[in-house]
Amino acid sequence: MNKIKRIFKNIVDFFKDIRISTIYKLVGVFLLIAILFWIYTTWKKNNTFKENNQNTITLNGKVTNKSEDYIIIEDSANNEYLIPNTNEEDYPIGSDVSTIIKDVVEQGSDKMPTTITSDNVRITNEKTENRNADSEIVAYLNEIESYFNDTSLQEEVKMRFITIVDFLFYNGTIKGYTLNDMSSKAKLQVLKIALSIDNKIENYLPGYKETISTTTGKAYTGIKNKIIETYLSTTTKICNYDKTLCNDAIKDFQDIKNAFSITWNVIKDLLSSGTDQLKTWYEIYSGKTS
Repeated sequence: MNKIKRIFKNIVDFFKDIRISTIYKLVGVFLLIAILFWIYTTWKKNNTFKENNQNTITLNGKVTNKSEDYIIIEDSANNEYLIPNTNEEDYPIGSDVSTIIKDVVEQGSDKMPTTITSDNVRITNEKTENRNADSEIVAYLNEIESYFNDTSLQEEVKMRFITIVDFLFYNGTIKGYTLNDMSSKAKLQVLKIALSIDNKIENYLPGYKETISTTTGKAYTGIKNKIIETYLSTTTKICNYDKTLCNDAIKDFQDIKNAFSITWNVIKDLLSSGTDQLKTWYEIYSGKTS
């Protein structure tokens, strides 16, 4: 008990010895430390907020292409961005969208879109009329190809052949759609069917393409080569960002070249007109897949 009293007395004596000015100094130092700590924590929060905002980039653009697990967006500066793991059915081609770029996976180039990740792609203006463009156009061409089985439909074939060519090469429309409303995968299907239709026109209606070339002022006689060139050019671009579709397109071209007697000399003639894709086109022609 006496020991406790001595400790208590020592504490009391300690505080008696402290001057009032010393207490004020201690309180002042404590307040200064508190203020500096508050300033530091506030600065850190504001700095973190600014850094987060600086790293937040909103991408606004238009859906220009899509496949089963990605969409491609083009911004106002014509830069392309590929966003993987996206449900293509939710984004009709031509729709305006907005999203925040979470991370850049692979920087793009003039031949390849930049691959990015994003948690959410929001449609700001949906082009609902394009939802069925792929299926409707493919069905339309398949229907025309079947007309060759009925001689009574020859006049219908003539008319629709012009429609197909105008759609592919002269900014024409089919069922209200343009070629740009379609995905690359569907474009390849359409080109393959169109090549078959062109071949049947030659067999069933010889001389017809020369006639309409003269009367319309548009070139219909060289359509086969234009279709082949477009197929190869489309495949070349696809191979820069979609290996699965690339391999499928190359395999399909093996059937195409055999069915329509497309030799390497034909391809080289297309290249001689100014296309500098000799190596890539040879790999497609020869069936090389990754």
